[in-house]
Amino acid sequence: MRAPKALSASVLFAAAVLAPALPGTPVAPAFAAETAKVVTGPPSAPGGVSTATCPAGTHLTGGGYRLQPDAAGPVRTNGPTADAAGWSAQAERGSVVAFAVCETED
Repeated sequence: MRAPKALSASVLFAAAVLAPALPGTPVAPAFAAETAKVVTGPPSAPGGVSTATCPAGTHLTGGGYRLQPDAAGPVRTNGPTADAAGWSAQAERGSVVAFAVCETED
């Protein structure tokens, strides 16, 4: 006897989302909508750290930095904060501004 083939996640998703609902059956959304918000940290002092922190009720999904005109040399730090609630960046010389991409589920 042959084992049935496993269905891919995309096939299962399509079947769940595209299948018609039975009359009188409440339909729940397939996923919750999320709203992205970009938060900018303050400009750092030359050689200092800039940190952008996500507001309460949101979670970090990414981030980055923007070098200020006085910046030179490599970026020393660019990544999530230790508590994953924001994003930090530091230029070796000059100023930097960190930004965090935060999302909330609606």
